[in-house]
Amino acid sequence: MISLNGMKQHKKLFLLFLLTLCLSGLIAPLIKVFLDPLTSRPFMMDLLNFTHGSYDFGRVMRRIMMAVAVLLIFLMRKHLMFGSFVTVGIKPVRGWWQHLQRGFFLSTGMFILYVIFLWICGAQTFHPDAKSLTDMIFQLLKLLLIAGLVGCIEEILFRGFIFQSLLEDLRTVSAICISSLFYSFLHFFKTKLLVSPGLHPFIGFIVIYQSFRDIVINFASILPHIAGLFLVGVVLSYACLRTGSLYLAIGIHAGWIFLIKANKLFFNHRGMDLTWLFGDSKMITGVLGWCFLLFTLILIRLVTKAPYNGKNAARTL
Repeated sequence: MISLNGMKQHKKLFLLFLLTLCLSGLIAPLIKVFLDPLTSRPFMMDLLNFTHGSYDFGRVMRRIMMAVAVLLIFLMRKHLMFGSFVTVGIKPVRGWWQHLQRGFFLSTGMFILYVIFLWICGAQTFHPDAKSLTDMIFQLLKLLLIAGLVGCIEEILFRGFIFQSLLEDLRTVSAICISSLFYSFLHFFKTKLLVSPGLHPFIGFIVIYQSFRDIVINFASILPHIAGLFLVGVVLSYACLRTGSLYLAIGIHAGWIFLIKANKLFFNHRGMDLTWLFGDSKMITGVLGWCFLLFTLILIRLVTKAPYNGKNAARTL
C-alpha cells in the first residue's frame, strides 16, 4: 500500500492520473466483454453507434476513465483533501449569487461583442437553424441547462480541486500554468478506435497509447486549440483567485459554453482565408479570440477585488 502521508499535493495528483490510466486499462477489456452481447439491441446500437459490425471503443474508454477517476477521488478523498478544497470553494459565501450572475453576463457580453465583430467582418453569416420560435426557445433552455451543469462540474474538478491542490506547494503562476495546460491537453486525450465483438485483452492500453500518440502526431494542427483552452484556463483560475470562490468562474464558464453552442443555432462560421485571425467555429483558435480572452482577464481584475494573495489562496478558498 502506497503511503500518501507527507507527499506533495502535485505528486498526489500525478499519482492519481497514473492510477486512473492503469485501472482504466485493466478494466476496459471486462467492460468490452460486457458490452459486446448488448450491441445487437437497438438502444445500445444507437448509443455505441454500432455499424458494419464495429463500434468506437475510444468513446467508451473516455467514459471508463471518467468513472475510474471519480471513484479514485472518492476513495482517496481524505489523502487528496478533495472535500476541504471543493467544499470551501462552493460554500454560499456572501455575494455568491452576484458573482455567479456577474460571471455569466461578463462572458456572454464579451462573446456577443465578439460575434457581432465577426459578423461585421463577414467571418460569420446569420443563418438560424431552428424550425420554429418554440423550437428555438426549447433549444436555448436545453443549452442553458447543459452549460450550467458542465460549467459547475468542470470548475469543481479543475479549479476547485486540481488548481487549488497545486497552489498548496507551487507558486501561484506555476499553479495557474500547470492546471491550465492540463485542462487544455485533457480535451485532446481521446482517440477513435473501431473494434468488433470479441476478446481484446489490451484494448484499454491500446486506446491510452493512441490517445498520447494522436496528441504528438497532431500537435501542430491542435496547437491553436491548445493555446485557446490554455487561456480559458488562465482566465477561470484568475477569477477564482480574485474572488476566493468558484462562483465567478462557474458563471463565466457556463456563459461561454452556452453562447458557443447557441451561436451555432444562429450563425454559420465562414472564417474566410484568415483562419489565424478569426479561428474556426469553436471561437478560441484565432488571434482575435485570444485577444478577447485577455481582455476578459482585464475586466475580471476591474470588477473584482482580490481578498488575498499568492500562497494563501489555497488555504482561503
